[in-house]
Amino acid sequence: MPLSVQLPDAASFDNYHAGPNAQAVAALRELGEGDGSTTLIHGPRGCGKTHLLQATSRDALSRRARAAYLPLGSFAAEDPAVLHGFETMDLVCVDDVDAPLQDRNWAQALLRLLDAVKSHGGRCLLSAALPPDRLAIARLPDLRTRLCAAASFPLRTLDDDAHAAMLKTRAQRLGLELPFETIHWMLTHLPRDTESLLKALARIDRAALAARRRPTLPFVQQVLAVG
Repeated sequence: MPLSVQLPDAASFDNYHAGPNAQAVAALRELGEGDGSTTLIHGPRGCGKTHLLQATSRDALSRRARAAYLPLGSFAAEDPAVLHGFETMDLVCVDDVDAPLQDRNWAQALLRLLDAVKSHGGRCLLSAALPPDRLAIARLPDLRTRLCAAASFPLRTLDDDAHAAMLKTRAQRLGLELPFETIHWMLTHLPRDTESLLKALARIDRAALAARRRPTLPFVQQVLAVG
């Protein structure tokens, strides 16, 4: 393998709060093995694209499929040759696919990868900020055609009610009972994006374990140092 990308232990379908994205999650859970399909999920930052690609990779690996997760945004400055070697995967999950696509060399490398994976019946799962017909791509009509032909699912960020349900569910899995007033305070005083809220919950969990305290509102305010 030309790249070694570790999947975080937290990325799974079970701990992704689907909210308004239930249709997309159901489609990813049902991605057929070896059907030559390409799927693209798109949406704004914080809607869980990375989590879902990593969860899909992990699910495929658990079924002994050959799967790879490739975060293009992390190595878009590298030579596109880093994509070589993934053509025979059963599943290739390419995150932030729109990051390097204005570079013709990268666009051509991605096109070759998609065609090679499809040719042997593998699957490609892609993520982008925008739907395929709005992506800024180097002048390579074949690539735009491939992306527009993919099954496409929009993702939306969670609203306050969905974030509250997510926090409560995730806290219960950690063995914490977050009072309603604590959840309400977090949604009022912390950035309202999933990543920030989950990082805050992780801090609360560590502090509660260390202090052997319940996550009451005063305790959480002290831990997060937000007045």
